Amino acid sequence: MEKGTLVRWNAEKGFGFIKPETSNSKDVFIHISILKQMARKPVVGDQINYFSEWQSDGKIKAIKANIEGVAINAANPSNRQNRQRQQKPKSSSGLVIPLLLLLGIGIFGFKKYDEMTATPVLTNHDIEQMEFNPVKNFRCESGKTHCSQMRSCAEATFYIKNCPGTKMDGDRDGVPCERQWCN
Repeated sequence: MEKGTLVRWNAEKGFGFIKPETSNSKDVFIHISILKQMARKPVVGDQINYFSEWQSDGKIKAIKANIEGVAINAANPSNRQNRQRQQKPKSSSGLVIPLLLLLGIGIFGFKKYDEMTATPVLTNHDIEQMEFNPVKNFRCESGKTHCSQMRSCAEATFYIKNCPGTKMDGDRDGVPCERQWCN
């Protein structure tokens, strides 16, 4: 711990400067916040015991200090026992609202997911309304590339979508064999 004398003090702004006991040292900046545990505020001429550190701007600042011969308040916030006495018990009500909110969002999300993945139940009426489209089994056969080799519009459409090298959509509009099958 270093020692020095408080040579300047600005009571309005709460800071001042300590002249260190070592004669060649620069004055040390001190702020009131590090003396808040003292029984009284500092005055010019007080002997100060302090720890200091160099700041990035090249100045020295007191980081922990006390006024020699002045009592330290029993209600020192840095005193662990006093802090424990002053702490209020934490209430769990601060957690209830976020947990309820999270639970509500989870339930809402689960219901939406359940709606999206639910398998619809078909009635006889639904089945009667459906169109019957028998599956046509087409497969790509080598050499079948022109409309004259097709037997229907469905077969020609299958070929242009699934088989390479077809020559059935001259205008490239996605409809094959417009003059023969798909008119």
